Amino acid sequence: MPTPFVGVPLPVVLAPAAVSTALALWPIRRPFAAATAGWVWSLPAQELPLHVGALVGAATAPALAGRGGRAGRPSDRVGVGIATLTWAGLGLVLSRHLAAKAVLDRALAEGLGDGLGDGPGEGLGAGETTTSPSALHRTPWPRVLFRPWPLRPRGVRARRGMVYGPDPKSNRFDLYTCSGSSGPGGGSSGSDAGDVRGVLVHIHGGHFRAGGPSRESRAMLFDHAARGWAAISTTYHLSPTPESGFPQHLVDVKRLLGWIRTEGPVHGIRADAPIVVAGSSAGSHLATMTALTGGDPRFQPGFEDADTTVAGAIGLYGYYGRLGLETRDVSDPVRHAASGAPPVAIIHGTHDTYTPVKGSRRLVRHLRAGSPNPVVYAELPGAQHGFDAVRSPRYLAVVEAVSRFTDRLA
Repeated sequence: MPTPFVGVPLPVVLAPAAVSTALALWPIRRPFAAATAGWVWSLPAQELPLHVGALVGAATAPALAGRGGRAGRPSDRVGVGIATLTWAGLGLVLSRHLAAKAVLDRALAEGLGDGLGDGPGEGLGAGETTTSPSALHRTPWPRVLFRPWPLRPRGVRARRGMVYGPDPKSNRFDLYTCSGSSGPGGGSSGSDAGDVRGVLVHIHGGHFRAGGPSRESRAMLFDHAARGWAAISTTYHLSPTPESGFPQHLVDVKRLLGWIRTEGPVHGIRADAPIVVAGSSAGSHLATMTALTGGDPRFQPGFEDADTTVAGAIGLYGYYGRLGLETRDVSDPVRHAASGAPPVAIIHGTHDTYTPVKGSRRLVRHLRAGSPNPVVYAELPGAQHGFDAVRSPRYLAVVEAVSRFTDRLA
C-alpha cells in the first residue's frame, strides 16, 4: 500500500472510490443541492472508471498479498469485499460507456434516415444495430488509459484569445485549424481564404455565470480541426443569473457569426463556409436559440443585416427551458418556431441530475413536430452531466458520431 496510507484501515482508503462508483450507478436526484454534490463526487468513477479501478487495485494489493503484517486483519477482509464490489460497479459503468456507440449509431440512422450512406447503418430493420461484433475493438484504448485529457495534437494550430466584439474579455475565442490552413501564420495570405471545410463553433457551459473557451469538448474541437474544419471555442458575457444576461448571451454568439462572415477570410475561412453551432449545458441553450432565431433582428442590435443562419446545431447535456419568468416567451427555445430550424443533433445522458434529460425530450418533440430538417436524438445510458471533459470510450463515441453528423453539412 502506498506510504501515505500506512496505518489507515483499508475500508477508509477505499471509501471515496466506492462512494463515487455508487453515485455513478445510482445518482441522487433531489434535492438539487444534494444531487449536484453527488454528481461532482461521482465524476471520477463516471468518467475514468479504468483509472479509479487501477487505484483501487493498488490500494488493495498489499492486503491481498498479505504484506506488511496485514494478513488476516478483519478490516482488510472488509476492504477486499468493498474493493470487489467497487470493481464490479466500475465494470458496469464501463459497459455503459461501450454501449454508447450502438445508441449513437441508431440515433444517426433514425434521425438522418439513411444510415449516413456509409454502410453499416443503411437500411436498418427493427431490433438491429449499426454496431458490428468488432466495434468494441475500435476504441483507442492507449489514449483512454494514458492520455485521457485531450491535448492539442500535432498538425492542429491554436490561436488563442482572439476578439470578435467590443469587449475583449467577454467577446473572445480560441481558433483551431489544421496547420496547413491559410491566413496569418498559416502559410498563405487572406486572399487564399477558403481551404476549410466548415466552421464548428462550440459554446461553453457554466450556468451562464462561469466558464471560458477550450474547457469543454476539446476532443471534438481538435478532431474537427484535424479534419479540415475551423474549430472555434468561444465565450460570451457572463451574468449573475441566466435571465439578467439575456439576450446579451445570444447577441454575443450572433456577433461572432457575423465576425466569421466578415473577418473569417483573413483567417482562411471563406465567407460562405457552413457554420455549425454546438454547446455544452448552458452553451447548448445558446446553440439551440441561435439555430432557431437566425436573422432575427431582436437579437442582432446594430448588425441586423448580418447573416446569422447556421447549417446545423449540436447540444450536449443541455438545458433547454426558459431563463426566467420575465423572459419566458423569448428565452425558451420551444417558444420559437421550428419551421426554420437547421439539422439538429441532441445528445444527453440518462443519469444527468444537473440538467435532467426530460428537457431534451421536450425540445426534440418540438423540433420533430415542426422542423423540415433531420433531428438526431441520443440518450447515452448511464451518462451524467459533463461527459465531454476527458477521452472516455463514451465521449470518443460521441466525437465520432458528431463528426459523421457535421460531415453531411460541410
